[in-house]
Amino acid sequence: MLAVLLVAALLVPGTLAADHTIQFQNHCLYEVSVVIIGGLQYKNPGNGKVYSACQCLPDTTCQPNTQCPYTACGENNKNTCNKGDPLVDNGGFILEADTPGAKSTHTITVPKFWQGSFQPRSNCHFDKDQGYICDYEQHTCRAYQDGKGKVDCGGHQIQDATKGEMNFDENGVDTYDVSAVDGFNIPITIELVPGTGSAEGLVPVEYACTKAGTNFDLRDLVGKGDWKTLDASKLLIANTAGKTLAVRSACSYASALNHKNNDPHFDEKDILTNSTCCKPPWESAQKYTENGNRKCDPLTWPADINTASFFKHFLPTAYSYAYDDHTSTYTCKNKDGNTLTAYIVTFCGANEGPRVTLPGDDTHTHVPDMSPTPLPTPIPTQAPLPAQTQVPSTPFNPAKSGDVNF
Repeated sequence: MLAVLLVAALLVPGTLAADHTIQFQNHCLYEVSVVIIGGLQYKNPGNGKVYSACQCLPDTTCQPNTQCPYTACGENNKNTCNKGDPLVDNGGFILEADTPGAKSTHTITVPKFWQGSFQPRSNCHFDKDQGYICDYEQHTCRAYQDGKGKVDCGGHQIQDATKGEMNFDENGVDTYDVSAVDGFNIPITIELVPGTGSAEGLVPVEYACTKAGTNFDLRDLVGKGDWKTLDASKLLIANTAGKTLAVRSACSYASALNHKNNDPHFDEKDILTNSTCCKPPWESAQKYTENGNRKCDPLTWPADINTASFFKHFLPTAYSYAYDDHTSTYTCKNKDGNTLTAYIVTFCGANEGPRVTLPGDDTHTHVPDMSPTPLPTPIPTQAPLPAQTQVPSTPFNPAKSGDVNF
């Protein structure tokens, strides 16, 4: 980028933080629409936790132990709300393409014990009749009875997309990861805002408060070079212009084939679907014996759709299939009782310029590359820095606002 972009401060050191913050920044050269779901854990801490469904819109019908109305959730997806907590941004927001002056960043706040996930989508646009629609229909959120596509997905996820997952404060520890289990479409990284977390006592150290995910786009590598065994015709999703939009995972491909072969039904006993999606009896190694000496093992998958090995090669610290936990889950703790963890989520990080931390806060500037090397210029006398504005103890939470937040 030749533009200089100022990213908003996420947390002022030394002030009380009532919520966690997550700043999303888009460095892709195209618009990214983020689909987000999540809610509070309402049995915490301890094992046997239960998560709120939180797949409802933030209206007055969402009360404790009540179900969301069909008109909000759609598809008979009536889920119990947790104390009426609404979705962040109604389940979606837009980050403009990374160009000068664009609105390519968006910061959300979430309370302690929040857990959720997010997925990016691209090649979408507004249509006067159909709403917000995407070139790939499976990325269009038609979660409402009017059948139109929406930016805010109302708690619905999309298929064939990279996913980021975050779970705050469970037993005093955050967990976060990037996953290609459902497929890959846009590079994602998740990283801690310096000064907001602690890695003390967390192991392994390389997964403690460090960066998850990748900056690099993998979509053009399928079926090429060392990966010629992968069948691009089965795994790649393209629009009508031939542009590659996403890479299916083995599970996603098998599920789509299952639907196609058994439409309008779905064969719950299909071997290819269950073995690649790690469903019974192909589950964890811990259940190997009780499942008749079977487990979810990518080494047994057909070579032409074995995306687990492909994703693991290029995303060594991300989930490549469902039971890839030991090399994919990151942990971090709050710095202290007054400073909660804050994170930066970046899309297409390979395009981001160097960061310079400004004195006195956590703001960072993207510095343009200079070519040719500029001549030295006199350094003016530096004016006194303005007083640092304090963050209120109860910061604005877009999840609880009726305003549009993008």
